[in-house]
Amino acid sequence: MRRILLALAGLALAGNANAVRAQNAPAAARPAGAPAQLPAANGEVRGIVMDGASKTPVARASVAVRVKNQPKIIAGAIASADGVFRVPGLRNGAYTLRVTYLGFGPRVQEFVISDAAPLANVGSVVLSHVAVALEGVGVTEERNTVAMEPDRNAYRAKAIAPAAANASEVLDAVPSVQVDADGKVSLRGNENVVVQINGRPTPISGTQLASYLKALPASIVDRVEVVPNPSAKYDPDGMAGIINIVLRQNVDLGLSGGANLGLSRSDRFNASGNLGYQAGRLTFFSNAGVNKDSRGVVGINNRERIDALRAPLSYTDQDIDGALGNVGQNLSLSADYKLTPRDVLSNAITLNHRTSDDNANSAYSELTGARAVVDQYDRLRGASATGNMFDYNVALKRTLVPRKHELSGEMRFTRSHDEDNTSLWRQPTVGTRLEGELDNTNALTKSFVAQTDYTRTLGERTKLETGLKGNARWLDRDYTVQTDPLGTGNWARSPLSNSFTFDETVEAAYAVLSQGVKKFDLQAGLRGEHARRDFSLASPDKSYPFSYNSLFPSAAVTYALSDASQLKASYSRRIRRPGSQELNPFAVFFDAQNLFIGNPKLNPEYTDAIELGLSRSGSLGSIQLAPFYRHTRDVIRVDINTVDHYEGREVTSVSFKNLATSNSWGTDLNGTLRLGPKFSGLAGFNVFKMVTDGGSTSAVGSDAVTWMTRFNANSQVTPTLSLQGSYFYRAPMKIEHGEFASMQMANVSVRKKIDGDNSSVTLRVSDPFQTARFRILAGDDNVSQLTVRNFGVRTVYLTFQYAYGQVPRVRQPRPDDSNQSTTPFP
Repeated sequence: MRRILLALAGLALAGNANAVRAQNAPAAARPAGAPAQLPAANGEVRGIVMDGASKTPVARASVAVRVKNQPKIIAGAIASADGVFRVPGLRNGAYTLRVTYLGFGPRVQEFVISDAAPLANVGSVVLSHVAVALEGVGVTEERNTVAMEPDRNAYRAKAIAPAAANASEVLDAVPSVQVDADGKVSLRGNENVVVQINGRPTPISGTQLASYLKALPASIVDRVEVVPNPSAKYDPDGMAGIINIVLRQNVDLGLSGGANLGLSRSDRFNASGNLGYQAGRLTFFSNAGVNKDSRGVVGINNRERIDALRAPLSYTDQDIDGALGNVGQNLSLSADYKLTPRDVLSNAITLNHRTSDDNANSAYSELTGARAVVDQYDRLRGASATGNMFDYNVALKRTLVPRKHELSGEMRFTRSHDEDNTSLWRQPTVGTRLEGELDNTNALTKSFVAQTDYTRTLGERTKLETGLKGNARWLDRDYTVQTDPLGTGNWARSPLSNSFTFDETVEAAYAVLSQGVKKFDLQAGLRGEHARRDFSLASPDKSYPFSYNSLFPSAAVTYALSDASQLKASYSRRIRRPGSQELNPFAVFFDAQNLFIGNPKLNPEYTDAIELGLSRSGSLGSIQLAPFYRHTRDVIRVDINTVDHYEGREVTSVSFKNLATSNSWGTDLNGTLRLGPKFSGLAGFNVFKMVTDGGSTSAVGSDAVTWMTRFNANSQVTPTLSLQGSYFYRAPMKIEHGEFASMQMANVSVRKKIDGDNSSVTLRVSDPFQTARFRILAGDDNVSQLTVRNFGVRTVYLTFQYAYGQVPRVRQPRPDDSNQSTTPFP
C-alpha cells in the first residue's frame, strides 16, 4: 500500500512538463547507469488498463514510466475513462512501466523504444483485485507544506496549522496573510483582498465573513491558495489579490463524516460537523457549524487641541470599557450528479445567520490646556445586529477531454438581510440620562451572477481559456435615527435619518492563451468590462449615476532552471470599486466626537502590478523570493479630519477621497524547512515601501516603509503527540495623517491523537503574552488623537476532533497546463 501511495505522489509530478524535461536532461545529469539517449524524443508507449476479474477498463489508473533499473519516475499519465493511456516524449532506451490503482495490485511491465520501433504498444495491462485496509494505514511519504506554482502558492492546511480549529485560524498561519482580532483578512497588509471558497468569491464580507470562517471547521480545509497576481480569467476585484480556500468537498467510498468541538469558556466556543456520501453517480457533502465569541474590549480615545505655537489648548480623555459578542451559524449543502459520462450537474446551497452585540461605557473627562477638569460624564452605547444570508449556485459542466476540452456554465443567486440597532446616552455624574439616540439600520442585498467558461487545448502545450460573465447587485438600505435630547421619553425623528438604493452591474468577457516553448511557459490574457452603478438618495431626491469601461490585461512568463528551480515574471491590472458605505454621504456617529461620512463621487481605483519570482524546492524544504511593484491611480484613501464640524459641534470625521497615485514596492521571502518527521517549520518575511501622492490640489500624502514577518514551527514529539507555535509581527506603518503602531501575536498548541487519525484533542493558548492590540495616532497642526484598543484575544482553547469513515478527498482535477506546480500535493 505504501508503494501505491508513493507512486501516486510521483505521478502528480509526472503530469507536467518539468517531469518530461527531467528525462530529457543532458547525459551528465542522468543517474549513474542510465542508458545513453539519442537527440530525438519521439518515442511513445500506449496501452489500456483492464480489470482482470470483470474484463472491463479501469478508469483513472496511474501510469508511471522509469528508465530500466532506475528508481526515478521520468514521465507518466492517468488513464482515461475507457482505460486508455499514452505517454509521449520518450527517447530511445529500455524502460519499466508501472500501473497502479486503489484496490488493485500493481502491475510492472518492460518495453523498449528504438529508431526502428518508436511506438511501443503494451496492449492490455491487466490488474488484479487485492484487499485494501482503509484504516490504520501508516503513510510515511511526506507531503509538501507548500506547492509553489507560477501564479500562486498553495499551503496545505494540516501542515501549516495542525492544531487549528477553524478556517480563520488556518488563514492566520499562512505567510503574508493576517487575520486581525475582528476576523478581518488582509494580504501583505492590504484588506482589499478577495476571499474565495473553492474558486468562487464569497458572497459575504466584513463581520459576516469573519463569523463564517470561524464556524468553518479546519478539518475540511484542504489547502489555502494565495494568488497575488491573478490572470485575466479571474474577476479583477481585490487589489491585493485572491485568497482561495479549497475545501475537501468530495468524498470516496460511501459514507464519511467528522465533528469538531472547541471550547474556551461558556461564552467562547465553536462546534461543527460534516457528512459526505458517494454512491454511483451521486456525490453529496454537507457541513454545519456554530461559533460564539465574546470578549472584553478596553481602550482610550484621547484628543489634544494645540495652537499655532504647539501649546495645548484643551484635552478630552476617553476611557472605554466594553464587551463584544458574536454568534454565527452556517449550513452548506452540495450535490453533484453525473448525468452522463461527460456531463455533471452541481448544486450548492449556503445558509448563514449571525448576531452580534457591542456594549461599551466610555468615561469622558474634558480638561483645559493646564489639565484642569472642566466636565466629566459617561457615554453609554449598546448595539446589536442580526444578519441572514442565502446563497444558491447551480452549474453544468461538460467534459469532452478531462482538463483539455471542457465547457461549463453556472448561475448564482445571493440574498442577505442585515439589521443593526444602536442606543446612545449621555450619563452625567449627577442626574438622569440625557441626549438619547436610537439608530436602526435595515439593509437588503440581492445579487445574481451568470457565467460560462470554455477551455480547449489547441496543441501539446497550447491552451485557450475564454468566457463571459454578468454580475448584478442591488442594495436597499434604510437608516432611522430618533433622539431624546433631554431624556424625557419624547423621541423625535432626527435629520440624520436617511435611505438609499445602490445598484451595480458588471458585464465581462475574457480570453487567456497559454503556450509552452522549450523551458518557457508563456501566458497572455485580456479581460474587458462594462460597469454601471447608481447611488440614489430618497431624501433629498438625488442620484449619483456612474458608468465606465475597463480593460484588464495580464501576462506571465515562467522559465524552468531545473526540475527543482524556476524563474517567473507576471503582470496584471486590478480594480477596487468603492463600496456602498464609502459612497454614502450621510453621517454615522461612532460616538459623540467621531463620525463616519462617505463620498458618493468616488472613482474606482486601478492598480498595475508586476511581480517577479525565484523558487527552489529540495529534500529539506523550499524557498521563494518574490519582488513586486504596484502602481495605483485614483487611489482611495481614508481622509481623517480632526477639526471638522457637524451640526454646530467639533468632531473628528472619517471619510474617503481619491488621491492622485500610489506606488508600492517590496518583496516576499517565504521558506519551508523539514528535518525528518520530527520537525518542520515555515517562515515568511515581507517588506515594502508605499508612496502616496495626493496631487496638486491636495496636501495629503505619505512615504513610508514597513515590514512584517511570520514563523510557524511544528514538532512531532511522538507519533501521537505534536507541538506547534506561531508568531506574527508587523512593524509600525505610516498612513496619510497618521501612523499605525506595531502589532504582534503568538499562539502555542499541543495536539494528541487518541485513535490513530480518527480523533484528537488539542490544547491551544492564543495570545499568551497579551500583545494583540490596535493603536493609531492621527492628527494635524491643530488636533491629535490617540486611539488604542485591546480586544481580549488571550484565551485557552480545548478542541476535540473526530472523523468517521473514509476521510473526504479532493477529487477536483487540477488544471493540466503550464501553470502546474513542480511540487504538487499527492
